[in-house]
Amino acid sequence: MTRVTTAKTWLSLGLCGALATVAGASTAFAEAPRAETRTALVSPWSQAASMSQIRAFHTATRLPSGKVLVTGGNGWGTVSASTETYDTATNTWSAAAAMSQTRAHHTATLLASGQVLVVGGLGAGTLASAELYNPTANTWSATGSLGTARRAHQAVLLASGKVLVFGGFGPAALKSAELYDPATGTWTATGSTSVVAGKVSATLLPSGDVLVINDDGVTGAAEVYDVSTGAWSRVSDPPAFYGHAALLLNQGAVLATGQETGQYASGAWLFWPEDNEWEYVSYATEERRRNHSMTLLPSGKVLVARGTRNQIGGTTELFNPATWQLSVVGNDTPTQGHTATLLTNGKVLVVGGSSQEEPELYSSGELFTE
Repeated sequence: MTRVTTAKTWLSLGLCGALATVAGASTAFAEAPRAETRTALVSPWSQAASMSQIRAFHTATRLPSGKVLVTGGNGWGTVSASTETYDTATNTWSAAAAMSQTRAHHTATLLASGQVLVVGGLGAGTLASAELYNPTANTWSATGSLGTARRAHQAVLLASGKVLVFGGFGPAALKSAELYDPATGTWTATGSTSVVAGKVSATLLPSGDVLVINDDGVTGAAEVYDVSTGAWSRVSDPPAFYGHAALLLNQGAVLATGQETGQYASGAWLFWPEDNEWEYVSYATEERRRNHSMTLLPSGKVLVARGTRNQIGGTTELFNPATWQLSVVGNDTPTQGHTATLLTNGKVLVVGGSSQEEPELYSSGELFTE
């Protein structure tokens, strides 16, 4: 496959000579990127219908029908058990059956059966419970509980149909992982990481294994879960990310974007699993972007949207694998705790979240069109 090496320039920081090179990254430095004119851009965003209530740190799952199921989330001093569905064809929301417990900072995973597995989160304390949503019957049913209660964790659907849940927080940052078997509705403890813990990103690799990347802003570390053995192993260290996001590109590399603590700048890094190598490929126009969302579009490009940064609104960026570059495509608002869901029509639905200033909480939705 085509590879590229692009040097990183730290603007206005004078750190060029002092920065250590991450494994696989170039040691040369490129010309500083030119500023782009934001006001000249035609906005790719359009208004979508608002949800019935404000939500932050909720989940959004595209169902087999094409509708989007939103569950739980934070309100003003409250946590919700309510759910609702978005109909792409009519741009409307409809109430759906409520969960058995209030939840925020939980996960929701679409299973091969078409049911949605909701796990853990923060309700009346940190939760170990899990439940299943049946879209056909619009009902929730209890299923097996986690061995360890956790919130702000990650859940990944494996090729086997099982669900790997990793990390998050209980009384402290967790290094443990558990496997859910839909056939039995039970959880089994599996291997624990040696370094990566707490808030992480988790990405299913082409091999079927899972890459988790640390996100505490202090320790740059990544580990891979071997689905055949249930063991974790260290891989090359990424930057010490803080509030990053990661996803798998069609080219087989993992794209990670976000703030790198210590440099206070954002950029795009690629992890090549076959080479165990990290490579810096693009400067980000939006500095200090963190807690944003990334969505793989039908074109193969990646939407990098929202997130908190320099107190005020910023930009929407697209990562283009053909050029390995981030470019500005529109203006953006600084929110975290929102969700971004690729719809069947190729648009991306972004709903809810909270701002970093007021603070504000949102029920509103927007649609991104490439």
